[in-house]
Amino acid sequence: MIIATAGHVDHGKTALIKALTGKDTDQLPDEQRRGLTIDLGFAWLDDPQLGPLAFVDVPGHARFIRTMLAGLAGADAALLVVAADDGPMPQTREHLALLNLLGIAHGRVVISKIDRASTDQLEATRQAVAELVQGTAFAGHPTLEVSTLTGEGMDALRQAIQQFAHNADPNDASGPPRFLVDRRFSVTGSGCVVTGTLLKGGMRTGDQLCLTPDARKVRIRGMQQAGQPVNRLQAGQRAALNLAGELDAEHPQRGDWLLDPAMHQLTDRLDISLGLLGGMRLHRGTLQILTGATATSGRVVWLDETAELAQVLLDQPVHVVVGDCVIVREPAANQTLGGGIVIDPLGRQRGRSKPDNLARLAALHGVTSPIEALAIELEHQSEVAISAFALRWQLTDTALATVLNPSPVVRLGDQALHPQRVAQAERAIVTALQQCHAEQPEQRGLTQQVLLNRAALGLSPPTSGLLLKRLVDTQQLRQDGGIFALPDHQPQLADADVALWEQVAAVLSQADLRPPIVGELAERLGTSRDDMLMFMRRMQAWGYLLGVAPNRFYLPQQLDQLAAVAVALCSESEDGGFIAAEYRNRSGIGRNLTIQVLEYLDRAGVTWYRRQRRYLQSAWQRQHAEEAPKTSA
Repeated sequence: MIIATAGHVDHGKTALIKALTGKDTDQLPDEQRRGLTIDLGFAWLDDPQLGPLAFVDVPGHARFIRTMLAGLAGADAALLVVAADDGPMPQTREHLALLNLLGIAHGRVVISKIDRASTDQLEATRQAVAELVQGTAFAGHPTLEVSTLTGEGMDALRQAIQQFAHNADPNDASGPPRFLVDRRFSVTGSGCVVTGTLLKGGMRTGDQLCLTPDARKVRIRGMQQAGQPVNRLQAGQRAALNLAGELDAEHPQRGDWLLDPAMHQLTDRLDISLGLLGGMRLHRGTLQILTGATATSGRVVWLDETAELAQVLLDQPVHVVVGDCVIVREPAANQTLGGGIVIDPLGRQRGRSKPDNLARLAALHGVTSPIEALAIELEHQSEVAISAFALRWQLTDTALATVLNPSPVVRLGDQALHPQRVAQAERAIVTALQQCHAEQPEQRGLTQQVLLNRAALGLSPPTSGLLLKRLVDTQQLRQDGGIFALPDHQPQLADADVALWEQVAAVLSQADLRPPIVGELAERLGTSRDDMLMFMRRMQAWGYLLGVAPNRFYLPQQLDQLAAVAVALCSESEDGGFIAAEYRNRSGIGRNLTIQVLEYLDRAGVTWYRRQRRYLQSAWQRQHAEEAPKTSA
C-alpha cells in the first residue's frame, strides 16, 4: 500500500514519516538547509502482516502543488497532517480538497505537534478539524493526535495505518501494466533509474515496455522495492526500475508512463465529469490541467454544466484512460478550481454537445466495468469502434474477447453493433431493394452507393459495406459485380432490349478489360451512336453496366477484375500504393483508359488518391482482398 502525507507547510509531515519509518525523506541539500520539503520524498515501513508499506512525503508549500499532486497520483491512502499549535491553514484546506477530487478515500487526520500546543490550542484545532472534514472521506474516522518528539500517540497511529491498509480494496492486477514515473536519476554502473507506482497489471525483470509520450522502446534491467532487489511487481506497489533502451536526457521524466506497447495512446481531448470547488468558476482562458504526474496547459469547456459534464482541450497530448483523475487549476492565481474523472479519453470533436452524446456521457459516468460500458455505448451509438474502446479501457485481446463474448454484439470489421441495430439496418436494405424491384422490374438491382443512400442506415461507409457483405454471405442478397439485388429477383427487359443486350454483353465480355467506346460498339452492332449511347445509359441506370467514362462501359462483374489489378499492385508495394503508370503496365489498357478506370475506382470506393499515388480503401480491402485474384490481364 502507498500512503501519502498532505497538509500545510511546516506542519510536521516529514517528521511524522521519519518517526514511522526511521528515514528522513528530505534528502536535497536545500531541503535540509531550509527545513522545507521541495521535492517528493519516499520511505518504507516493513509490516509483518501487510508487507512493505510505502510512504510518500509531499511538499506543503503552495508553490509546489504540482509536485504534491505527482506524489498523490499513485497513493492509496493519505495522512492529512494538521499542527496542533496552528490549526487548519490554507494549504490544509487545498490539500484536503485535492484528496477528495482525487478520490483518495482511505486515511486519517493526524493532529501533530501536540507537545507544542496548549490545552486551548489543541481543543480549538480539534473543533476546526471536525468542521473542516465534514462531507469528506475523512469524516467519521477518529482524529489521531501525536507528538513525534515524545512518541505520544504513535502506537495508535501505527494501528490505524494497519487497519485501513488491511481494509483497502486491492489494486487491479489484471490487464497490461501502467507504471507512472515520478522521479528519474542516474546510478553509477547502472545508468537510468526511475521510481514510480504500478497502478495496474504486473511487471517482471526483462519486460519490454513502451515509454510515453513518443512510444520509445525500453527494457527493465532490474527492479528494487524497499531497497531490495525483486523480479516482479504487482499493481499498487512502488519500485525503482533500472531501464535500458531508447533513453535520452529528456525522457523518461516525471509524468511519463511505462506501458504495454499495444496500449500506447495519447489524447488531447478528454470528456470528464467536473466538480468545482466552492466559489470557483471556469473561464475560457488557458488553465493548468494535471493528470497522473503530468501538468500541461489547456482549456475547459462545459458540455452540460448542470450535469457537470465538460471537455478538456489540451495543448499537449497526454496518456489517460477511463477513470483517471483530472485536476483543473488557475495558474495565475495558483488556485485549484476543481477536478473530476475521465469518462472518455477520446472525446468527440464534432457533436460533443448534442443530446445523444450528453446522454451517453451521463450514462457512462461512474461506470467501472467495461462490459457495462460496452452495453451503454451500444445503446447510445449506431456503432462502436472496438479498437478505440479497447484503448479507452486498456484491454488486451484476451480481455476484449471476455468483454465482447457475453455482450449482445455483432462485429463488422472493427465495429461493434447491437443486434437490434443490425436487424433494423438489414430490414432497411431489403425494403429499399423490394421497392426498387417493384417500381422498376427491368432493373437488375442497385449499386452499393445508391442502395445505401436509399436505405439511409446511419452507419459509416466501411460498416455499411461489411453489412452488405454479411447479407450476401447469408444469401439474403445477391451480388453481381457491383450490383445488389434480392435473391429471387429476375429482371424483365423488353424483347427489343433483350436482343440488343445479349449482343452488347457478348462484345463487352470478349473485350476483357478494354471494351470498345460507344461509337465503335454501335458501328459493330449496326446502329447509330446516339441510339447506342441512350441504350447504354439506360442499361447503366438499370444496373446492367458500369459507366467508367461517358463513352466507355464495363459489365458489373468486371469491376472485380479492375480492382484485382489495384489489389495486386498494393500488395507488392512497400507503402501499399501505386502510380497510374504501374496500373497501365500491369493491365495493358493504355494511358487514357487507365486514368478513366482509376478515377472510377476512386469514385467506387476501391481506391483513394493522395500525392500522385493510389491506395486501397480499407472498406474494400476488408470486403474483397481475400476473394480477389492476385493477377489480372
